[in-house]
Amino acid sequence: MSKGSLQDQLLQAGLGQKGNKGGKKGGKKGGKKGKQKSAWGRVSRHDQDANTKPPKEIEAAKKAAAEKLERERQQAREAGARKREDEQRRAQRAEIRQLILDHAEKLPSHGEPFHFADDGRVRSLPVNPRLRRGLATRKLRLAVWEKRYHIVSAQTAEKIGQRDPAFLVALPSGGEIRDEAYAEFAVPDDLVW
Repeated sequence: MSKGSLQDQLLQAGLGQKGNKGGKKGGKKGGKKGKQKSAWGRVSRHDQDANTKPPKEIEAAKKAAAEKLERERQQAREAGARKREDEQRRAQRAEIRQLILDHAEKLPSHGEPFHFADDGRVRSLPVNPRLRRGLATRKLRLAVWEKRYHIVSAQTAEKIGQRDPAFLVALPSGGEIRDEAYAEFAVPDDLVW
């Protein structure tokens, strides 16, 4: 078995080029024009034709990239708007908390219960006669913060209502006496629903 030269073996494996051993044949300068393959059979890196795409594919890729960028911008705008809304809501809740806790009337430790309805349940707070009169005439209002009820002035209740009326407890409107014969008799406010 005769082994050929290394060049013959490389040519048989398809890894080499057939060429002359000793020098230049003919007067050719340079080499082949156009696509040039390296010794390993790959296209030369300098070949521009191998990396071009048809114009339709390029346009479709540009359009898809532009649409993706626009979607990302829209999502960023929406996320920013949600974040601003959350910050405003948090600041508004802080203002309401401050209004309620700073302007709440001190509740007596014992007193007559004042009954009112909230969330479909009857609740009661101990009040003295001054607070009961204020609640009956709507000079005082009920506000709720963290499931605790506080009595605040009507002006404070108006400020709370401007920010979020959900923090105010709706008291029944009543107590007005329409019949002149009964005008001198007071109707207990916890009986008017």
